[in-house]
Amino acid sequence: MPSSRKTSRISLAAILTLLTGLAVTGLLFIAVSALEYSKMELSFQQRGHMRAAAIRRGMDDTLELVTILNGVFKTMGVVSREQFASFTQPLLERYPFVQAFNFHRVLDDAAARRYEAEMRLRYPGYQLHDAGNLPLAPRAQHVIVDYLEPLEGNEAAFGLDVASLAPMARAIAEAVDSGQPRTTPLMRLAQERAQQQGFVLMLPVYRAGADLGTVERRRAAWLGNTSAVIRSTDLIQKILLAADLLDDPELLVQVYIGDDLRPANLVYTRGRASGEVPAPHWLQRWLAFDYREPYVRTFNAAGKSWHVQVTPLERPFLPHHLGSLSTLLGGLLFSLLTAAFVNSLARRSVRVQRLVDERTHALKLSNDKLADDVAARKRTEEALQESEHRFRRLLALSSDWYWEQDEQFRFTNITGGFFDKGKQDPQAFLGKTRWEAQPDKWDNRNGRDHKATLEAHLPFSNLEYSLLGVDGQTHWFLTSGEPVYDRRGQFRGYRGTGTEITERKLAEQRIQHIAHHDVLTGLPNRVLLQDRLAQAVAFANRSGKPLWVMLIDLDRFKFVNDSMGHKAGDQLLQTVAQRLQDSVRDSDTVARLSGDEFVAILTEYPEQALSHDVAQRIMRAVTQPVMLEGKEFFVTCSIGVAVYGADGTSAQRLIEHADIAMYRAKKLGRNNVQFYEPTMNEEARERLRIESALRSALERQEFVLHYQPQVDVQSGRVVGMEALLRWQHPELGMVAPHRFIGLAEETGLIVEIGAWVLREACSQARAWIDAGFGALRIAVNLSPRQFGEPQLVSSIAEVLRQTGLPPACLDIELTEGLFMHDVTQAVELLHKLKSLGLALSIDDFGTGYSSFSYLRHFPIDVLKIDRSFVSDIGDGDEAAIVVSIIALAHNLKLRVIAEGVETASQLDCLRRNGCDEIQGYYFSPALPAADFEQLLIQGRTLQEPLAHPA
Repeated sequence: MPSSRKTSRISLAAILTLLTGLAVTGLLFIAVSALEYSKMELSFQQRGHMRAAAIRRGMDDTLELVTILNGVFKTMGVVSREQFASFTQPLLERYPFVQAFNFHRVLDDAAARRYEAEMRLRYPGYQLHDAGNLPLAPRAQHVIVDYLEPLEGNEAAFGLDVASLAPMARAIAEAVDSGQPRTTPLMRLAQERAQQQGFVLMLPVYRAGADLGTVERRRAAWLGNTSAVIRSTDLIQKILLAADLLDDPELLVQVYIGDDLRPANLVYTRGRASGEVPAPHWLQRWLAFDYREPYVRTFNAAGKSWHVQVTPLERPFLPHHLGSLSTLLGGLLFSLLTAAFVNSLARRSVRVQRLVDERTHALKLSNDKLADDVAARKRTEEALQESEHRFRRLLALSSDWYWEQDEQFRFTNITGGFFDKGKQDPQAFLGKTRWEAQPDKWDNRNGRDHKATLEAHLPFSNLEYSLLGVDGQTHWFLTSGEPVYDRRGQFRGYRGTGTEITERKLAEQRIQHIAHHDVLTGLPNRVLLQDRLAQAVAFANRSGKPLWVMLIDLDRFKFVNDSMGHKAGDQLLQTVAQRLQDSVRDSDTVARLSGDEFVAILTEYPEQALSHDVAQRIMRAVTQPVMLEGKEFFVTCSIGVAVYGADGTSAQRLIEHADIAMYRAKKLGRNNVQFYEPTMNEEARERLRIESALRSALERQEFVLHYQPQVDVQSGRVVGMEALLRWQHPELGMVAPHRFIGLAEETGLIVEIGAWVLREACSQARAWIDAGFGALRIAVNLSPRQFGEPQLVSSIAEVLRQTGLPPACLDIELTEGLFMHDVTQAVELLHKLKSLGLALSIDDFGTGYSSFSYLRHFPIDVLKIDRSFVSDIGDGDEAAIVVSIIALAHNLKLRVIAEGVETASQLDCLRRNGCDEIQGYYFSPALPAADFEQLLIQGRTLQEPLAHPA
């Protein structure tokens, strides 16, 4: 059976050999055929090029005939008829393809009639005529065939006005204008009796000494043409015959004159087209793959394009494909011989396999004899099982080293791993017990428990301990052991294994540290903070001393992150964390609560009382300048302090109280310290209540807009209005803006609310414009959060598009503080807003960090004077400030709007000093949309202020 499988595999190899040979033969056949094809292509291209070049040279020689004849006229002037005949006679004999040589004389109509009369005296019956032997038609200019050699056989052209032939007329005009030889299209000659076509080569004759610089001058100096009438077929036949290129049965030569290769332009044909070849035998058709791509060469002669097309004809297969056929036959023969050789090898393998089977049987008998010897060896192996068992037990304990102790628990043997990896001195352990070698490490509860285990002769495992190595570093070890007994059951000591676990212990310590410390600053995190705070509260309860919990929040930390990136923010947090640790005692705790919030736990001791100086010291430490990416930054902080006085307040409530006090510090202007008071708790609850209601106010449609008129001071008419947000809460009533605007800004809700205000105000303004109240401007305030939104410009553009409000009717009001942090970014953003076509106003001008430089760089349209200046306008200093602001704005081409105008004296002062517009209670408070619309309907002006409560 094995022999059969082997024979089958070898036979398959023979078949594969044959198939491989056939595949290689096919590839070689294709490659050689491709070479033969390339050879035929190159040969054909060379033969086609030779014929095209010969025809090109022949045409150049033919052009030379006309040039030579024209040179006689240039040299001698217009020669006589006899001189013309004498000069052309040898040319006619040498060039039999020339039908005739002509001289065309140019005459006007009157001169032509006189010339006809003169010629009749010499040639009776002579008559000038047009094409088709028609009478000469009157025309401004005649081009007469005057000299004609030979006259015999060409009488039909004698006296012909070639201007009557349109192709001749076009060729003559081109030759005269260019001064170069020109050729007529292919045409049947008037004097040709057969079907052969021809063409006329001509070159103009100009008056001797004439200036031929321009086309007009050449036409004026034109006397006539020298020309040669060429039989086209005879010309090409003569050229190919002279070059010995006429007889090639494998080529079809075709010559065309004109722009393309259409039959009407065919001049000459030599050879039989492929369609005329008799149909080959089917085997020949199968084998007759041949080169069939025609060769086309185009050149220009005398203003006409000549095309020489050489097409290969079918040819016999064998003369051109002998190499590929030989390759095919040789490859087939070689493949068959190789397959036969492989098949013979297969037969030989069968015989070898039979011999191998016989030898295998003999070896099997020998193996049976060896089996008896193996059984004897197994008995020997049983004697080794006891020692193997001991070895396996040691392996089960797994170790880096092996150790042994005697009955007194003294080390008798420790392998080198303990001393090499653990960096221990062998003299300190050999011959000593574990507690004798390191007494300070085992004089504790764990040491005493381990000694009791050994004295009880019990096994132990995973005993961890640390030792100081000779390298000065602490190393940790893990060891396991079991008691050893002899055959009589007597205790003989201990043996075990050990390994160094220093890296594992260090990793555990790092994990423990990470679990309880902030990764960025290294300060305790929330988990450890709670533990430390619980300990501090317990100490305060025992000692009766107060405990301070301080919550420290960095002011405007978001600005650093946004302007410098998170890397700079992380660097700032690390710097502040180090400063906080340095500003408190070692016994105090500083932890990072979250983001830019830190917590400090300060405990009072009898000799160290807590005072306000501690908080001031922390604030001074934080506010020191910080270098971030080469720039100096000043960062302040707001601190809230909760004092614990053993009153049972929980640790978590202490942090909450400190947080409430910190928010109070921020509300009071930041960069200050506030101690928690019970009244703050009520404020916090109020804040939470408003925040909770604020989140759903927009969904419940509780917000409304009131509109305060903006009045032109000179005309007294309402020219615009400012949209002011109001919150109509169902339980709290009308909530004042100062109670919720700041909170909305902190929580980020101001972005959504501001978007609603913008959309609602623009829709209302558009409605009033459609109602016919004119192009009123609507002013909308922009919050700092909205100013920082990346999609601000696109969202405003979308609101204008949706509402249809003209951009010029929208006035965006900005406070100075919006763009004081990053002036470059603010300039770019303001220009983008300005590109929408809207107006930009600076609200509350003069109350912030005013800088005159931004008034020059920012695209601002309006300055709004804050109400605090207007209310005290009667005071000399305040009046001077208002006057200065108005003058400054007008010098910068800005409009000025005064806010909070409440009295006639204030209005009078503003009018005298050129203020453009006012708004305030003097004219009208902010009104609901319906009331504002009534004000517009009434057409009230500044001379009719709205009565309002005092």
